[in-house]
Amino acid sequence: MLAEVPHPDTDPAAVAVRDLEETSIADDVQTLSWMGLLEVRGERLAITPHGRAAHFEAECAALSARLVEVHVFADHLQRRTPSIGTELHALRQLADGSWSVTEAVAYVERRGH
Repeated sequence: MLAEVPHPDTDPAAVAVRDLEETSIADDVQTLSWMGLLEVRGERLAITPHGRAAHFEAECAALSARLVEVHVFADHLQRRTPSIGTELHALRQLADGSWSVTEAVAYVERRGH
């Protein structure tokens, strides 16, 4: 939720549409406001700059964890199928952020010939 939304007290349908917990939404709004992540603007809720930063930090952490899983999976595949080691090395370098897609493809092409 990065855009303003109706306050749940004034628009209960907004809570239902977003599949939020009706029983805890008031406490959640109060807590997030107290933490400086959300602010109440009349009958609307808005995420603060601090809230945006926390959102993107959490998203970045989740994506980083996913890339670690890709790396671990590539290790597993290489143990099972050593013949695709070149491709999996390129995949790990890409997942680590060490190489771009272009560099990974070029590496596989060079090693494949």
